[in-house]
Formats: sequence, structure tokens, C-alpha cells
Amino acid sequence: MENSGYIALARQVALDRALDITANNLANLRTSGYKAEKLKFEQFVQQATSPVTPPNEMSSVVQVGTFTDYRPGDFEQTGNTLDFAIQGDGFFAVQDAAGTRYTRAGSFRLDDTGQLVTQDGLPVLDSGGSAIQVPQETRQIIVSGDGKIAADGNVVGEIGVMQFADPKTLVREGNGLYSSSAAPAQATDAKVVQGMIEGANVQPVLEITHMMDILRNFQAAQQMVDSQHEMAMNAINKIAKV
Repeated sequence: MENSGYIALARQVALDRALDITANNLANLRTSGYKAEKLKFEQFVQQATSPVTPPNEMSSVVQVGTFTDYRPGDFEQTGNTLDFAIQGDGFFAVQDAAGTRYTRAGSFRLDDTGQLVTQDGLPVLDSGGSAIQVPQETRQIIVSGDGKIAADGNVVGEIGVMQFADPKTLVREGNGLYSSSAAPAQATDAKVVQGMIEGANVQPVLEITHMMDILRNFQAAQQMVDSQHEMAMNAINKIAKV
């Protein structure tokens, strides 16, 4: 296959991955606390094998990974006492079977024992990594900006908001959860807002526009592949007739 064919195929592979990520972003448009995922590309330059002066180069774009856009989403007021959003940098800490996980989705509830949990039943942790217990007969719950929980006027716990020096250490685990091999610190500038949740930071118009660009570029790359294939077949037919 000629160089142009290799370039077109490499572009199609990257565009296929980009389409998957864009579709996933759009699918999570209404997911609380969801952070959009983006592709990272780098230019790859390869010297031609034939000895020419100056040397020819073949340039193409290769996918080298993904990254997460951690910009905050819009806040939505729910009026629910156990809905929370984080104003500023930080994550709620929760516990699952594999260990501590981190999330921006703050739609919580109390389980049958009065423990503060996520909608999936994962315990919400305080800044020390312990589960949060609210007295079962509590009539009013008020959470201050620093995360302190007052049950009928008595402080019974504190919602932990954790911060990472390098967000690149966070790994997506699904369902809006992240893990990290790095130890977080308690966030100092973040504020817990009660009665609100953070929406996804996906921008639907931009994502749809991006999807249309991906499809057009994929079609253009396919035309290049088809053209290269047609040229090769014509050459083979001519040689066969000689």
C-alpha cells in the first residue's frame, strides 16, 4: 500500500475512536457530575526509505491517549436536602468494594441505618475516610459550606471534599467514579452547596458539530483509500495484459 493509503487508514482509526468518545459524551449529557473525555493526538513523522536529497518524509497523526476535561458543569437547583454540588476543585469520596473512589455526582440519600450513601448505595466518606452516620430520627439536615452536617442542630459529621495536586492521576472507573494511586488532600478552597447538583460539562452543540466533522473526515479518508485501491487494481490489470 502506498504512503497515502497508510495515512488514510491511520486517520480512520483515530476518527473511529474519536466518534466513540464523542458519542459517549453525548450519551452522558444528563449524567450528574460527568466530565467530558477528549482525545489526544500527536504528529508522527517517518523518513522515506528511498535515498533522496533532501530526504522525503511521511507525516501522519496518531492517537496517543485520552484526557478528561475537569471544567465544572452548570449547577441545577433541586431543593433536595441530600443533593450536593462542589463549588471549586474537589471530589466527594465514596467507598466501593475495590476501595476509595471519587466523584462529582452529589445526589445522596440515607439508607435504612441512617448512613449517607450514593444512589447506588456506596457509603459517602468524611475527610478521614470514615462512613457518615445520621441519627435515624433526624427531622432536619443542614450542611454548611465546609461540609459539616448538622442534624436537628447538632453536628454529626462532615462530608469530605478531596483534592488532587495532579488530576492526571485520576482514572475513570465508570458510573461517574474515579480512582487514583495518589493520595489526595482535603480541599481548602472548595465549598459544598446543599440542594443543588452539578450537571455534565458536555456542550451538546459542540459535540454534535464535532461528530459531523468526524463523519465528513472519515468519508474523505475512505475516498482516499478507495482511490488508492482503484489505482493499484488498474496497475495490476495493465501488467497482466502485457
